[in-house]
Amino acid sequence: MAAILILNLIFIVIVVGAFGIWLYLLFILKKSFDKSPIIKGGRDNTTNCDLLSVIIPARNEEKYIENCVQSILNQSAKAYEVLIVDDSSEDSTLTIVESFKNNPKVRIIPAGPKPDGWIGKNWPCYVGYKNAKGKYLMFTDADTIHSNNSLTDSLNTLLLEKMDVITAVPRLMYPNFIIKMVLPILSIFMFTRYSPMRVNDPKVELGYLFGSYFVITRECYEKVGTHESVKNEIVEDGALGKKLKEEGFKLRMYRGENLIDAFWARDFSTLWNSLKRLIVPLFFTDKKNSILIAVGIFLLMAFPYLMFSYSVGFYLASLVTDISYIFLLVVSVMCIIAIFGTNFYQLKRASTHKSIYGFGTPVGCFVVSISFLWSILTSQNRAVIKWRGREYDYNKPVRT
Repeated sequence: MAAILILNLIFIVIVVGAFGIWLYLLFILKKSFDKSPIIKGGRDNTTNCDLLSVIIPARNEEKYIENCVQSILNQSAKAYEVLIVDDSSEDSTLTIVESFKNNPKVRIIPAGPKPDGWIGKNWPCYVGYKNAKGKYLMFTDADTIHSNNSLTDSLNTLLLEKMDVITAVPRLMYPNFIIKMVLPILSIFMFTRYSPMRVNDPKVELGYLFGSYFVITRECYEKVGTHESVKNEIVEDGALGKKLKEEGFKLRMYRGENLIDAFWARDFSTLWNSLKRLIVPLFFTDKKNSILIAVGIFLLMAFPYLMFSYSVGFYLASLVTDISYIFLLVVSVMCIIAIFGTNFYQLKRASTHKSIYGFGTPVGCFVVSISFLWSILTSQNRAVIKWRGREYDYNKPVRT
């Protein structure tokens, strides 16, 4: 009995800690939504002298590329060019974008074979830059949809705020049932850790870019070393943002849900690989920290549900009333309510899809937790991430 009591007390402490963290996350989430800056609207600063080059790296984007390009061509801005860099697509992406080749604003550029050491979309981004004529560069993904004022407002904000680079948190699109249940719970952590308030705080070392939407002066991009400086990073936007802030460039993040819609995952396969992209690279640079994160996520997301089942099951099966089970049940219920409440709040404020999907919170918690733990456990033998029809093996010393 004494051993059971001690074990239950340990469980209670862990769940109470998780409960406190969820309350903290809710507080930070509310603060981020309320106080994060929004990109300013204004006059068109895209004059002939200040050309804006929009660079779109594209690989196997036949389902999305047409809508993306069309949304950029529908801009209120006037002096801009669009560079579509085809990264050896194996579907009809190139055929689709060639329908825009007669538009004077559009240039279609083949990325060609990747040189050794380059991975992900770093190479097509770099090729786009080498062919760009603009004083300012916008990098965006081929599966994004831009509002009519996206270019005007972003450049206007960059100039008014006298920034070197600005980025914006997009409004995420959730294309199917499972993603609508899983991604919102992950977004809580992403929006609290990489919130504009933290990135914009000069006292916080954290720097970050959303690869789907950032505008940078050509001078700054060249000084930081272009995408070549992060050529072997699969999460290149985070790596480039970190480098920019470390080197003292003026970086600012905004809320941009009024300007851009973007996908983070399109189906369960891309969702699973997207989750692996978050943890596997960290495993090979900071193994101890990656393990702590994976275990921490499990204790925050999945553990309270397991303790609820454990406390109910063992209490009902016990012939003698044990108050430790009751305490564990109570704190587990409190923590689960906090998890649900935080997720429902995030869904309501983000306005991405119906809040009813918040009832899928347990599914999201377990999928994220299991994916992180599984990625850590299997990375030592096979750390393969599949992305846009390519495989990247982190066990190899040279990643190409």
